[in-house]
Amino acid sequence: MRRSAGPRAGEGASPICSTDSSPGSRITIARIGDGSPQASRPSQSGRARLDLVRGATYASRQPMLVLVLLVAALVAVALWRLAARVRDVDRQVKELRLLRREIEELGAEVDRGLGVTRAHLAAVAAGEPPERDVILRGAPWRDIQPAEALALWEKTPGLFVLDVRTPAEFATGHIPNAHLIPIDELEDRLGELPPRDTPMLVHCAAGGRSAAACQTLGQRGYTRLLNLAGGMHSWPGVRVEEAAPATPPPSAPAGAAISYRGGPLTEAQVVGAIRECYDPEIPLNIYDLGLIYGVDIDESRVAVRMTLTSEGCPSARTIPEDVKRKIAALGQPNVTVDVVWDPPWHPSRISPDGKQKLGLA
Repeated sequence: MRRSAGPRAGEGASPICSTDSSPGSRITIARIGDGSPQASRPSQSGRARLDLVRGATYASRQPMLVLVLLVAALVAVALWRLAARVRDVDRQVKELRLLRREIEELGAEVDRGLGVTRAHLAAVAAGEPPERDVILRGAPWRDIQPAEALALWEKTPGLFVLDVRTPAEFATGHIPNAHLIPIDELEDRLGELPPRDTPMLVHCAAGGRSAAACQTLGQRGYTRLLNLAGGMHSWPGVRVEEAAPATPPPSAPAGAAISYRGGPLTEAQVVGAIRECYDPEIPLNIYDLGLIYGVDIDESRVAVRMTLTSEGCPSARTIPEDVKRKIAALGQPNVTVDVVWDPPWHPSRISPDGKQKLGLA
């Protein structure tokens, strides 16, 4: 065996290698030095190999990252297209539903038209042909004059009479056995009416609300409707009056409260302008009808406080606008008209002249 010599004096420690040169031995023993920092520091070649390994790892990860991003982009595009497709399908479904509703409404309209046509043919066969314009319009109702209505009522004991006025109006006088359903409650109380092919005499105070009621009933399939022309004011037959209530109905004083504090317009001018305004249902000006509660006149404005015969009055907008327009035509542009419901209108507010004109005196 041959050993290398130890370190010389003054020299640093160095690896000591011993080689066994005995026969049959090929073992070489290497001993690392004394553990100094220089001995444990990696060599330049080792660091280079480590950098190569790291670079190879990063390079191998790059294709995977690109693949993940590509898959994410494809998924996003697919989701976007799917959402667009869902929106398109939803729109088509809504269009189909709308089309189905329109078809159903058209079918109902055709059924109503056929029902009206059958009713007209039945009337012709019975010797009571409707008027020409009624046939041409395909209207489910027609106006009937008071004398004809009275004759029909007298010879048809079971004739269904529908009164669409207010309870207060009904109490002042109504056709015997009439059924009271105010017009603003009509659509909610259709179940109280007879079958749709039953003859029905419909009336109100003057014929306006009853015409609107006939239109509503015609849209619901009723085909034998008669609108009393002129309403209850023109009814020539007997009337039934309800017993007077124990307490008087709430109402404002019979006359309108007029306050005049000067100005270009006089009290007589303003009242005269108001007397030119009429309720389309009642042949009487609104001042004598008792719809005016108060008038305030001064130099800068005219303020009117009024009511209507009922909250369901079809002229709820046109009458106040007419009052404002008539007063403004006198030369006072600053006109206000307030519609109030408290106290409610009552026939007792009609002036004596008005009652005489309406045949209520």
